[in-house]
Amino acid sequence: MFARVSFPISSFRSFTYKIPISLNGTVQPGTCVNAPINRRLQPGFVVAVSADSGYKGKILTIDSIREKELHIPEELWQTLEWISQYYITPLGQVLKAAVPNSFLKLYKPKQVQFVRITPKGLNAISNFENKKPAQKRLLEALSCINEPVKTASLTEFASSPHTVCSQLEQSGLIESLSQPQITDPFEIMGPGEFQNIQLSKEQQGVVDSIQNAEKGFHPYLLHGVTGSGKTEVYLKLAQTTVREGKSVLVLVPEIALTPQVASRFRKAFGSRVALWHSRMTKAEKGWTWQQLKKGEYSVVVGARSAIFAPLKNLGLIIVDEEQESSYKQENPAPRYHARDVAMVRGKQSNAAVLLTSATPCLESYYNVLQNKFTLLKLTKRYGKSNYPAVELVDMKKEYSDDGSALLSKSLIQAINDRLERSEQVIILQNRRGYSRVHQCLECGEIKKCKHCSVALTFHRTDNNLHCHYCEAFEIPESKCGQCNAENMTFSGSGTQRVEDVLQQQFPDAKILRMDMDTVRGKGSHIKILEKFANGKADILLGTQMIAKGLDFENVTLVGVINADSGLFFPDFRAGERVFQLIYQVAGRAGRRDKPGQAIIQTYNPDDIYIQTAAALNTKKFYNVALAQRQELSYPPFSRIGRILFTGKNKLIVDDFAQRVGRKLQGNSNYKILGPAAAPIEKIKGNWRAHLIIKSKSRNISSLHQFIHSTIGFIIFERKWKGVRILIDVDPVSML
Repeated sequence: MFARVSFPISSFRSFTYKIPISLNGTVQPGTCVNAPINRRLQPGFVVAVSADSGYKGKILTIDSIREKELHIPEELWQTLEWISQYYITPLGQVLKAAVPNSFLKLYKPKQVQFVRITPKGLNAISNFENKKPAQKRLLEALSCINEPVKTASLTEFASSPHTVCSQLEQSGLIESLSQPQITDPFEIMGPGEFQNIQLSKEQQGVVDSIQNAEKGFHPYLLHGVTGSGKTEVYLKLAQTTVREGKSVLVLVPEIALTPQVASRFRKAFGSRVALWHSRMTKAEKGWTWQQLKKGEYSVVVGARSAIFAPLKNLGLIIVDEEQESSYKQENPAPRYHARDVAMVRGKQSNAAVLLTSATPCLESYYNVLQNKFTLLKLTKRYGKSNYPAVELVDMKKEYSDDGSALLSKSLIQAINDRLERSEQVIILQNRRGYSRVHQCLECGEIKKCKHCSVALTFHRTDNNLHCHYCEAFEIPESKCGQCNAENMTFSGSGTQRVEDVLQQQFPDAKILRMDMDTVRGKGSHIKILEKFANGKADILLGTQMIAKGLDFENVTLVGVINADSGLFFPDFRAGERVFQLIYQVAGRAGRRDKPGQAIIQTYNPDDIYIQTAAALNTKKFYNVALAQRQELSYPPFSRIGRILFTGKNKLIVDDFAQRVGRKLQGNSNYKILGPAAAPIEKIKGNWRAHLIIKSKSRNISSLHQFIHSTIGFIIFERKWKGVRILIDVDPVSML
């Protein structure tokens, strides 16, 4: 017997090996084996098993099975093979993304002590002697918490919590247990408790539609207005699925930015939930992966790479905020979209797939129109809350004498009103830093990054100019490097400048800023959101990370500083993204019984995307956007692939792009746009050119065949004269 083995390398080839007699019957597709390559043993995964090899040369023998626990389940294996074919990526690279080498190393996490109160402890509190105040304080604290608490976190009740807990445990008043130390932003390690979720009639209708359908693969799109209680719906569905003995996979755009969703799953399912997020170390992810293989968890909540979690008996996949671009992997390969992979994995697992959003992407909406997805709707806000009143402000009429108005009169008055009523405000400015441009007023020269073709952003925190692409920074100079004039100025506004203006306008207000600069520290995003939720701040200012998934009952006003941000990007999805951002952030206001208001500031009040978002008119938006896409033959009415050329030498990069472009010309079924310089022509010292292949057929296999027959796939395996050539199927970013 012979096996074809794929290694985690950038090659479309797999290698043939003999299966030793001792391993016959145990080696099958998905098995992780040790096999010799380049004179050393390397871990690889078996792609196929056959009775003859068809290879005439010398055939080496598989050494051993790496570890039985690392065998990839059949449905996941089939999904990985689909990713390799669809995204034109070597299977070895797909496996490297799904099962990194760090997962293959045995890792035992450190054990951490947790404690919880016993029934005896609960009864003892009222008669507890005052001679032991620390013990009493600690018991009272534990009596208010339903799950185990990390002993080390109890320092505010006892200066030496381990000592005090040891004394209480000896008396039988508390009990201790050990848990593996895995980075958990919520630090909820208890068993969880069943939550009796009260659903509205409309919510119950959605749940019934899914539960009463035939068991097996069904793709659903839950289109619910903001605040309609989509989380309650899929939490209820998850509870039912777990009770039936099946597992649940919940994808969120970024777990750090959607703590309320992840936290609710933690409270409902406790230690049966595995979190999968960017703050975990590779070793922690590897340990969690191995626990999943053993069936230790029934629910996984995580970002896009959680789609590879080896859950057993998968019954439900939920993709929350399915329109989010962060579900698309940009670099390195495979450049997969987790939403689309979720559909394939659901089909292979015979599981239901539920996409949820207040502003579904056009591709998903079109799939509903084509009867590929079942549409479920939540048209009313949950409870007593109503949708906010939205006001569109034309900032051309608001200019101050120095031409730098940031806050309109309407927004200033509305913030004042909320502060007087002790209500809270969210302000969106989708640009971080202080000033976006450092420019010479004599010759107009804009200070750019030396390594990237982007303007440097001034940050007040360290008074330096920063590049947001390569992290380079430099001290701003008073003299222009082009004409030597001493007339440099700062213009454009980021979150830091908006924070200054707000503080000057409302000196008594407590302001929290949430952007990439303030959430770098571990757990910092949670602390900011907790402070705001607990009423310790009046205004939450931030970038798009505050626009979605957050629910604060005292927020009654949302202000958008510049709704035009991103509107004129050279990207056919620019208008769609602006609509989604404005619609979503407006939905943060008026989440309970207090009326909400959203004020949208813009210099383009007549733009159709801004108008439909301000009117909260999703139907008109989809009609307009789909008509525009159809007219220009962009997705979802066509398939596109983007080929990107990068390298240190601009002439060689451009030459390669032209040569590949010429090879692709001549087929009337495909339109080739470019090659041309990428909108951001240089990043981290690499010059960039790109071309777009637009297929008239929506059948992706025809696009694959066209690329394979004209330029082949081997072109994507390695550098050519220092030029790296990358393929991106269904690209999300065109920059």
